[in-house]
Amino acid sequence: MRVGLVLNGGKSSRMGKDKSLMTVGSATMLEHSVALLKSLDLNKVVISGLKFDIPDIFPDKGPVGGIYSAIQHLSLKVGDIILILPNDMPLMRAEVLLALLVQSTKQQCTCIYQQHPMPLSLFISEAVLARITLLESAAGMSIRHLIEVDRVEELVPESHVVFSNVNTPQELEDAVKKYNNMC
Repeated sequence: MRVGLVLNGGKSSRMGKDKSLMTVGSATMLEHSVALLKSLDLNKVVISGLKFDIPDIFPDKGPVGGIYSAIQHLSLKVGDIILILPNDMPLMRAEVLLALLVQSTKQQCTCIYQQHPMPLSLFISEAVLARITLLESAAGMSIRHLIEVDRVEELVPESHVVFSNVNTPQELEDAVKKYNNMC
């Protein structure tokens, strides 16, 4: 199974209001992320977060908490792939995600882009399942810590612009300018 997951569980504390509802172009950042994943050949697209498809089992555990909840909720097993995109990358493009998904499927491994832990095509392996269960007793876990237990292929991005994430009002303003220049 190949699943798309939009991580939407953050508090948006640096933005001061729900960043997933901020508009860049004609869509909110959340709508943009969902539309990108739905444009790919995935079996299912879900949104993590309290008011969405998959609430966090362990609140305040960061992105890995959302990933853990999705794996549990969807009963993902060894060999499944979960393509993970945060809700705050309004410049991301479908072809960038597709390259991760294709390579992860072909090589049966986790794929990321060099210097960018997100987006992430997480190949579910025994090692990943074992590592993620450590979250139950840990204060938190980084994406890097989760994926380092298995083979990870790092793709070389053509441009780093699409990896810009938006956490503050200034970053939102910058993203809107970059978006307008890209169109």
